[in-house]
Amino acid sequence: MVIALDIGTTNIKAVAFSAVGAALAAAERTNQTFASCAGWSEQAPAKVFQNVLEVLSHLLLKMAQEHPMDKPRAIVFSSAMHGLVAVDNAGLPLTNFMLWSDVRAVEEARVLRQKGGGGEDLYRRTGVPIHPMSPLVKLIWLRKNLPVLFQKTHKFLGIKEFVWFRLTGKFESDISCASATGLMNLWKNEWDNEALAAAGISTEQLPILVSPTHTAMSVLRMFPEGLPLIIGASDGALANLGSGATDSGQVAITVGTSAAIRMMTNTPILDEQMRTFCYRLDAKRCIVGGASNNGTNALEWLRTSVFQSSLSPEDFANQAMAVPAGAEGLQFFPYLLGERAPLWDASARASFVGLTAQHTQAHFVRAVMEGVLINLKSIADLLEEKTPIQTIHVSGGFAHNKLWVSMLGEVFQKEIVVGTAGGDASVCGAYLLVKEVLGIG
Repeated sequence: MVIALDIGTTNIKAVAFSAVGAALAAAERTNQTFASCAGWSEQAPAKVFQNVLEVLSHLLLKMAQEHPMDKPRAIVFSSAMHGLVAVDNAGLPLTNFMLWSDVRAVEEARVLRQKGGGGEDLYRRTGVPIHPMSPLVKLIWLRKNLPVLFQKTHKFLGIKEFVWFRLTGKFESDISCASATGLMNLWKNEWDNEALAAAGISTEQLPILVSPTHTAMSVLRMFPEGLPLIIGASDGALANLGSGATDSGQVAITVGTSAAIRMMTNTPILDEQMRTFCYRLDAKRCIVGGASNNGTNALEWLRTSVFQSSLSPEDFANQAMAVPAGAEGLQFFPYLLGERAPLWDASARASFVGLTAQHTQAHFVRAVMEGVLINLKSIADLLEEKTPIQTIHVSGGFAHNKLWVSMLGEVFQKEIVVGTAGGDASVCGAYLLVKEVLGIG
C-alpha cells in the first residue's frame, strides 16, 4: 500500500492505494487563504503543516482499522507550484506562504521585463514567463520591500519544501517543483546563476535539487519505523501521469479554482512569444502548456457575488443547459484575477460583451463557462503549433460534472477522455510515479 499526499492550494488530500492501484481510503483538510492587502494571497505555514499532519494521521489510523493487513510501503508527495516562504536556520517561517495567486509583485515583473529585454533570456533558460506568480519575481519584491527580513533569511522554500523539511529535517526540492520557480535552468536541471542574480540570492539560500523519486526518512515518530518518504513532483506534472496524458497528441486539462492545459514531451519546448510554460516532470520528461487564473472560481464569483444565488454550485451551473451554445451572443472574457497564459498580464480585466435585454441569468452562466473554456482553447491552439492534439484527458473537480465535460467537447471539437482518477489525477500520478521504484505491479 502506498499513500499519495497532494498539498494543494485549496485542499490537502491523501489517498491510500493498493498494490493494483485501487483507492482504499482518503482523508482531506481545507486550507485557509487570506489577503492582508489588495493583490495578496497568503496562507499560514504552520496551519498548512498542521493540516498535512492531520490528514496523514487520520488516513494511517483509518487504514489500520479498516485494512490492518495493508501496511504502508511509502508516502509520496504532490504539491501546488509557485509558492514562496522565507525561513530562518531552524526552518521556522519568517513570512506567510505567498501563493501562485498572489500578484503583489506586478511592478517588479514589469521592471524585470524592461531590464531583461522582455524577459526572453530568462524564459529561454528557465521555461517560466515573467509574471507576478513566479517565485523569482516574488523574491525581487521581498528584497525591495522587506530588505531586513530578506537579508536574514536562511532559505527560500516552496510549500512542499517547507513541509518536507518539517518532516525530514532536510532542505531539498524535487526538480519538478523547482522548474516552476523561474530559478532553475530547464536544460541543466540545476539552479540558474543568472536567474539567482536577478533575484539577489545565492544557491546556498535555496534547497538542494533532487530527483522526484528521492527518498528520506521522517524525523517524526508518528510514522511507522522505516517508512520511506518520496519527494514526488508538482501537481500539474503528476496530473498528466494520473489522467493518462503521457503520449504525443494527448493533453491534460484540469479545471478547478484555476485551470490548466498541459502536454508531456521528451525535450523542452518553448514558445517564441513566451506564451506557454515548460516545466520538468523528471530528468527525462517535460510538461509544456499554460495555466489560467480563472477556472471554476469565475462561476463561483457569478453565483455568490453577482447573483447572490441560493442554488448549489452544481444547480447554478446546470442553468446553462437551457441556453444554446454561444449564449445567444453573450461573451465573457474571464480575466477576473488578471491572467497568466496566454496573456501573462496581471492587469488584464474581465468583461461581458454583447449584453442585451434578452439575456437572463442562465445566459450569464453559460457565457462564463464558455469563456473559461475558450480561454483554455486559445492555449491549446498554441500547443498545436508544435504538436497536433488528438485527445483531451480531463481531471479536477469539473471532471465529475457532465455539463462542463460536454461543453469542453463543444469548444475543442476533440475526443474527451475522463479517466478513472477523476478529480484525483495528481495523487494518482504520484502513485504511478513511484510504482516502478517500489516494484509494485
